[in-house]
Amino acid sequence: MTAAPQIHASPHGLVGGRAVRRSVAFLLTGEGIGYAGSAVHAVALPALAVLSLEANPGQVALLAFAAEIPALVVALPAGVVVDRYPLRTVLFSTDLAAAALVGVIPAAAVLDRVSMPLLYTVALALGVLSTLHTAASMAAVPLLAEPKHLHRANARFTAVITIAGTTGTALGTVLVATIGATRAFAADALSYLVSAWCAARIRALPSPDHPQTARRPAIREIREGVTHSASHPILRPLFQALTVTGIGTGLTATLLSYHLLTAVQVGATGLGVIMAAGSIGGLSGALTAPRLVRRYGTGRVIACAWTVYALMQIPPLAARPGTAWLAILVVSGYGQWAAATCVGTTQRSVQQRTTPPRLRARVQQTSLWLTTGTQPLAALAAGALASFTSVRTVMTAGVIVLFISTWMLWRSPVRRLTALDGGAQ
Repeated sequence: MTAAPQIHASPHGLVGGRAVRRSVAFLLTGEGIGYAGSAVHAVALPALAVLSLEANPGQVALLAFAAEIPALVVALPAGVVVDRYPLRTVLFSTDLAAAALVGVIPAAAVLDRVSMPLLYTVALALGVLSTLHTAASMAAVPLLAEPKHLHRANARFTAVITIAGTTGTALGTVLVATIGATRAFAADALSYLVSAWCAARIRALPSPDHPQTARRPAIREIREGVTHSASHPILRPLFQALTVTGIGTGLTATLLSYHLLTAVQVGATGLGVIMAAGSIGGLSGALTAPRLVRRYGTGRVIACAWTVYALMQIPPLAARPGTAWLAILVVSGYGQWAAATCVGTTQRSVQQRTTPPRLRARVQQTSLWLTTGTQPLAALAAGALASFTSVRTVMTAGVIVLFISTWMLWRSPVRRLTALDGGAQ
């Protein structure tokens, strides 16, 4: 049997340190700008559907589902794609394709051909491109970072996309309000073009060794990544807890804004303040995670942050209208996202350090498939259950599920990890 395609573990023996630093700078810059563009169309798509096409709640929900379902369908094949093709090519081509795709909306508006089927198609295609692009960008980090600085590199990557997401959401809101949802897509296209230019400047990424005769069926390569994840003594319990967390998050987050606006009556301004606090918390969690790991150990940080994430879901359930509760919700939003990014950057570094380089992308995508892929299904379940019970009941069920995942993690070998050291196992 022919060996699986391989990716060099590190480019440091191939290029100079300056070239690596420049490539890292272009990667982070491009990802930040591209992620901000994604946040713009995340605002503009539903706004266009509601304001111009008078979409009903069911159509808006279907539009969101079309954007999220690629995480379930495409995440695993994306791992094979980034193993087989140069990462710079994947980054560049997906950015160009996304720029062309969002440009369809203004063109259709000029021709008076904007429709819900068109928006569904654009949302679905952008979701596919985003899944492929994210797989390539995350796989690039361990190839550009020195092993001893891997956690810090992941933290910076998370910090950049957190800032970009917040900025892009705010920018999208301003653009929709000032120039309209349709024209906002033109700015979105420009962001993808800039991101593509940055991707083309990433010189330090090695090319995969993928002769045509070495390629095996994609399903076999996907199975290899899943099998490794399921058999590894650390990754298996970690991924099980991540899967349960994805379900719990889908049940709680889907209805959170609705609950805060209706039952808690925080208003649009209050909701914006809570979301802003969450963004600041996400940035803080990502940047402080490496320091916490050095001081307290990997397993303890993951387990404690995981517990904090679950605990921070309780205040929205108990909240009532009032300024005092709004202040508590701001703190809760900050803590929730600080814990989430702390867990995210740390567990991703654990994945990368404990996985052989040839399997790293496929294991990474297995993790994303189990977490983000379950969320759209959980979101659909949340909507259905809320129609039979209540929003508060569904969110309470989600919090219980999150505590189950926390219990699973505390009982696993993950909590006994002491440091992000050692090679692939």
